[in-house]
Amino acid sequence: MADFKKRDFDDFVKRQQLELSASQSVKQFNARDELQYWLGRLNALYSDIQGYLDEYIKQGQVKCEIGEIELREDFSGVYRAPTMQIEIGLKKVRVVPIGTMLIGSKGRVDIAGPAGTARLALINAKTKSPRQMVRVEIVDPTRPRQPSIAEREEPEWVWKFIGPSVSATFVDLNKDSFLEAVLDVSNG
Repeated sequence: MADFKKRDFDDFVKRQQLELSASQSVKQFNARDELQYWLGRLNALYSDIQGYLDEYIKQGQVKCEIGEIELREDFSGVYRAPTMQIEIGLKKVRVVPIGTMLIGSKGRVDIAGPAGTARLALINAKTKSPRQMVRVEIVDPTRPRQPSIAEREEPEWVWKFIGPSVSATFVDLNKDSFLEAVLDVSNG
């Protein structure tokens, strides 16, 4: 106690004010809003998929059915989410949400067929590979950390196919990549 210096306390108060200011500039988490965003993105994904398959659906060659699945996540508890089943002749492909609030993404959906599974993740449009999703940073505990410009900007979230390997590159979801994934998981 004898070594107390008012200057140390003044520095401490300044650091706390800077940290408070930085934390207030970051968007506050709202579980209900996040869940609604996720469910909206799932519905939009299924709409896109039906669009990719539209010519086959109109000809009666492909059937798409929307169902529901029950998911449980720490931030929201139990909720119901849409799922899709695609029937192409004797083959069935399921499009199943895995969850949201996953590391580095706003959610993941698996496209599962008799020959395997393809994974879609809702990730930052600027992210091209898994290596870009991890960053190591050494922070000086005596100085408040200021969020970078990239951290303050709201990313554009897009669906991309992700591979099992860290060295893989992500592939944007579009009609061609989706049809290719269905072929792969169906052993077509």
